[in-house]
Amino acid sequence: MKPIQPLKSAGPLFKSGSGDHPYPALLKFDDLNLAESSYEFKPEEASDKSRVSLKAVLEEVHRQEFRSDNNGEWPYGSPNDLMKQLLNKEQSLFDPRLQANFLDWVESEDYNKFVNTQTGEVIYALSAKRGNKVYATRKTKNRDKVKNSLDGKEFDVPVAGSHDRRMTRLLLVTVNFDRARMTAEEAWASLRSTGIEGIDYEFNVLNKLNANISKIFGKHGTLISKEAQSSGYPAPHLIILLDHPVMVQRHVRRDGKVTWRLCNPRILDRIGKGLIMRKLCRTDYRKAIDQNPIWKHGFIDFEGVVREEGSKSGRDAITYAFKYLVKCLTEDGSASIRDISDINSVKDSGKRTMLFTHLGNKCFRTRDISFGKGFKDRIGLLPDQKSDEPSPWKRIRTLTGYEHDFIIAYNQQVALNKLKESLKSPQETVT
Repeated sequence: MKPIQPLKSAGPLFKSGSGDHPYPALLKFDDLNLAESSYEFKPEEASDKSRVSLKAVLEEVHRQEFRSDNNGEWPYGSPNDLMKQLLNKEQSLFDPRLQANFLDWVESEDYNKFVNTQTGEVIYALSAKRGNKVYATRKTKNRDKVKNSLDGKEFDVPVAGSHDRRMTRLLLVTVNFDRARMTAEEAWASLRSTGIEGIDYEFNVLNKLNANISKIFGKHGTLISKEAQSSGYPAPHLIILLDHPVMVQRHVRRDGKVTWRLCNPRILDRIGKGLIMRKLCRTDYRKAIDQNPIWKHGFIDFEGVVREEGSKSGRDAITYAFKYLVKCLTEDGSASIRDISDINSVKDSGKRTMLFTHLGNKCFRTRDISFGKGFKDRIGLLPDQKSDEPSPWKRIRTLTGYEHDFIIAYNQQVALNKLKESLKSPQETVT
């Protein structure tokens, strides 16, 4: 039996929203998933008669089985080191060992220990990790806040005298990356708003795209979802909320699905979707990418968001942007990763997309969902109410799942022994 490993330092606080922070600084204690928490008995309160059998404790502690020999640890040193290795082709997102380490990291449970500075009460709360229950719950809450803010608001209106044209302020933009121009690792790195020290490469591409969109459509708010494709390459979505509506036309695809497309010739030319560029794309799509005025890394698609049965509404667009982030990978169900050895072996396209979404954002430390004040203001999303009173709860440290389970099993044995003692005591006093 392996000895219990010494507790590692919790280290510096991670950037809030990265998905790797054990407890984001701005998150109130009330937002913790208390269903995943457990209260601590104090071992020092145990009497000599309630000595605990170490064997009995260990029998209650679950030992998780891992795919690799890193025991759920993320073994790649500093984030910059891994990103450099990925861009220098010393590591790969498609390496089964990296994928196995990622899946182990998601499934391994870490707990934050909190103490109430007023009462001394101690509680352990499951940490958020990309894809686990706490993380998925938080993303679900964020999604629902945005969706609820859209309720009762109209972003599109019909065009007088036309049954197939509308004016809308909501656009869904999707981009991808040409594999001849970038590796998957380079494409993910380009989504970062800041560069990686010591590496010369193109980054901040989505903010540059957003600036190009502003030049064409004017001021707007943006929600960005950094999602993957089943190939492992990123294919981000941008939900654009304009100050001034644009005209879109109803289009029925070959599969019968209805979409709404920009139809102003001047706008189409400026986004690289005019007649000349569409013809060029059919004959030489890579040349068409080179000549696109706003996105030169792959294809770009614009879709109008309107309120019509069979079309994406504003709420549908938000659901679409969050769809892979609100699924829990660590519970039983279709999203479970329990029986998966690596991502490459996953046959289901949707599941591969979900796993590569989390892996790419984890490795390159990018936010999977981001939206700023401009978007919040335009949908009327009110900021969370903050209490003027300081929280009495103080985070002490982070424990591994094994350490947490050992403490809980120990305290349960102490409590059981104390109960047995209390049941014996009355009988012992009978003469």
